[in-house]
Amino acid sequence: MKHKKPGGIRALQAVSITLSVVVLLVIGTIGYSGYMDYRGVVSELSSGNNSLVSGKITNQGSAGVLSLNITIPNGGVYTLDVSVSCDARAINVTCDQASVNVPAGKQEVLRFRMVIGNLAAYEASANKKINGTVAIQLEPFVSVSVGVDLGSLIRQGTG
Repeated sequence: MKHKKPGGIRALQAVSITLSVVVLLVIGTIGYSGYMDYRGVVSELSSGNNSLVSGKITNQGSAGVLSLNITIPNGGVYTLDVSVSCDARAINVTCDQASVNVPAGKQEVLRFRMVIGNLAAYEASANKKINGTVAIQLEPFVSVSVGVDLGSLIRQGTG
């Protein structure tokens, strides 16, 4: 004689299987979306065209102002949030946090501005490092923050 499972157990098994399928689909779409975003940026940068980043440094009295525009494409299926900020403890350097929300399938421009209070003193100093943070969030699932040296943009004359 075959043993029959109670109805509650069968229902829980069905819910478990359904949740497993949903979790696999979500993980798959997150991976796909991240890959498409990565591929879009890498293909643009490797083309040599580099139309994603433009900027300039201007002198305003003794201060130097870095104005940076970064075009952020989103080829994925989820909204992408990107922000750039600098360390408020940096001597004689100020910046506002810049952020942009990029819907799926669109591109937006992130505008970042940093002011070095005394550009000549900065250029003469031994330590030209300006700590910054780039945060990327694939809404609502994944978030990554990376520390960067914003001083390298000044040394290079921007991108």
